[in-house]
Amino acid sequence: MKELYRETVHKMVRANLLHRYRITTALSGLNIYRGQPEILGFLLENGECAQKTLAETMGVSAASIATSIKRMCKAGFVERTEDETDRRINRIRITQKGKEVFLAGREECSKVDARMFSGITDEEIEKFSEILIKITENLSEEGLSEKEVMDFIAKEKDKKGDDKND
Repeated sequence: MKELYRETVHKMVRANLLHRYRITTALSGLNIYRGQPEILGFLLENGECAQKTLAETMGVSAASIATSIKRMCKAGFVERTEDETDRRINRIRITQKGKEVFLAGREECSKVDARMFSGITDEEIEKFSEILIKITENLSEEGLSEKEVMDFIAKEKDKKGDDKND
């Protein structure tokens, strides 16, 4: 049974890496990098917000979000302004170009997702989703919160310099 577990985990990890590769490749033509669509989506849905709020929401360090924001400002996807009441606070807002690239990126991601699930019935996808929920619950035992996991991942990214691609 342990071998079945190991093989299944290996397949899940491989599928995740292939999905990440396909998404990264699909977005590369839009000059948008991993992590940026989530930032743009948050801004599109929630409007202008503090840079610190973005870092906390995305579960990344202040340095990582600063790098991403700087890159997105340069690309014209977002604008950064000082808060009118507190100059220490940077406020971030999505631009029209950012909205357009986000929507184009979402379309590209949808194509990748459709490819990933091609030949699989809706019922199979629903069952798979239920299984993933159970796996997530099993790994979340003892009160492990999503925030704790995101904090851990952010620290690991910072150690590896993984945020250089955001």
